[in-house]
Amino acid sequence: MQREIGVLKTTLFTLAAALLAGCAPAPHPQQTKACDLPAIQKPKQPLRHYLQKTDRPLTAGKSAFYPLPLPKDALATRLFLIDHATENLDVQYYIYETDTIGHLIAYHLYMAAERGVKVRILLDDISTTGKDKAIATLAQHPNIELKLFNPNRLRKSFRNLALLLDVNRLGKRMHNKALIADHIAAIIGGRNIGDVYYASSEETLFLDYDVITIGRLVPQLEKAFSLYWNSEVSVDAGEVIDINDKNSPVRASCILENSIERFKHSIIGHEVYHNSILKKLQQGSLTFTVAKRTDLFYDHPQKVLTDENNNTYHISTQVDEALKKVERELIIISPYFIPSDKILARFKHLRQKGVDITVITNSLASTDVFPVYGGYVDSIKPLVAMGVHLYELKPSVLKRLKKQKGLDHVPALSLHTKLIFADDSRMVIGSANIDPRSEKLNTELVVFVSCKKLAKEEKALVKQVLKQENFYKLSYGLYPKSVYNDTAFYGPIWKTKEKGKTKIYYGPPHSGFWKRIGADLIRLLPVKGYL
Repeated sequence: MQREIGVLKTTLFTLAAALLAGCAPAPHPQQTKACDLPAIQKPKQPLRHYLQKTDRPLTAGKSAFYPLPLPKDALATRLFLIDHATENLDVQYYIYETDTIGHLIAYHLYMAAERGVKVRILLDDISTTGKDKAIATLAQHPNIELKLFNPNRLRKSFRNLALLLDVNRLGKRMHNKALIADHIAAIIGGRNIGDVYYASSEETLFLDYDVITIGRLVPQLEKAFSLYWNSEVSVDAGEVIDINDKNSPVRASCILENSIERFKHSIIGHEVYHNSILKKLQQGSLTFTVAKRTDLFYDHPQKVLTDENNNTYHISTQVDEALKKVERELIIISPYFIPSDKILARFKHLRQKGVDITVITNSLASTDVFPVYGGYVDSIKPLVAMGVHLYELKPSVLKRLKKQKGLDHVPALSLHTKLIFADDSRMVIGSANIDPRSEKLNTELVVFVSCKKLAKEEKALVKQVLKQENFYKLSYGLYPKSVYNDTAFYGPIWKTKEKGKTKIYYGPPHSGFWKRIGADLIRLLPVKGYL
């Protein structure tokens, strides 16, 4: 099985090389005539025809899964679902960038609408700053409905000030991520829509994890989407922004055409259009693994309108119940990791039962949100004291390939995977982090998958790459006197391997002066509950 979670040993070169083709979004050309967008071949068969192969019979009440850890596979599968839908597409994302990948997905959605597919797009409004024209273009199509979740009514001036003054409302966001096609298949997981999630950025690659699913889970995901779509917090785009710009489609056609051409001639574009998973999908030979049991949990959209301590609409209770049932081993992968007192107490109880616990998160150097690291760092001591194996990702994992492969540039890695393994039989996949924001402020969606085959295979791949060449292993202890001018000092210790030799750091490695200062400042402020 040629797939891995995180830093994939057998595909590091592919991921690194793919990034060399990334590029920034094109400026808006001043066009008076629409550009010619390339046509997409109409599907020859209903979507169901391509997604029927399973490792055992998919009986009523069961769901089946295929993992999508690689960016090229995750993108190719999304495009396949969009291009082969004949009835409807439901699209729900926290972030939708107007970069190359954003334009690519928009083009495929637009062409689906052109052939009569009903498209519903629900976007959280937190990241739509400066994107109103792009949103308006999609919203103008008669077969596309577009809503914004918990929108900020100020679109330009004072937008950030409105967020600051109304943080109790605007600070609560929809973090769910799902793409659902024709009532047949869905993709869920951690990826948003943007270059950094699909190896199309030169600067950063987010290591992430999705699955495509068929069976019983799909109508459940549709029900969840409809709940959000019909919520009072979801507002028609036309009520928030001007969607009547007649020149918008003309500009958009040329922007999309430029982005599509760049993508087609990029390395990642070649990887997407010629990869093995796309061929299997086209041949109907992609084999899904049938799970013994699947449980879907999601926050109610009313969560963003209620007090953060009111658990009525939260999924945190269900996640805690899942942790209670662990008997031997727990592995948590969370890019933004700030364990609450309740989680620490749960860990302590599990350790007393003899459960082996591993936590994998971002280092200060690899994280894209340094304040989160400031909220997490004080948890290092109690975690390692109770025997938790704590690892942080090294952003420079791909750099050693520069000399080996003669590459001019490789991206920095940042962890974005949200994944839990409970023993050898269960996985938790979805959008939620282990932090206060996921627990109390944002809405989330997670799926508990009971499947020994899938969990065992995916966990084995995690362990395969969990080496000190790729991660820092954390401990806590006495620093050498020379570190603090001959003063005895205890603190976190980062241990790794560099050039084949063990290397120890007594501060967040390779993180830079300003990141360290920022994280230290966050530790002093009463903002942990908002991180």
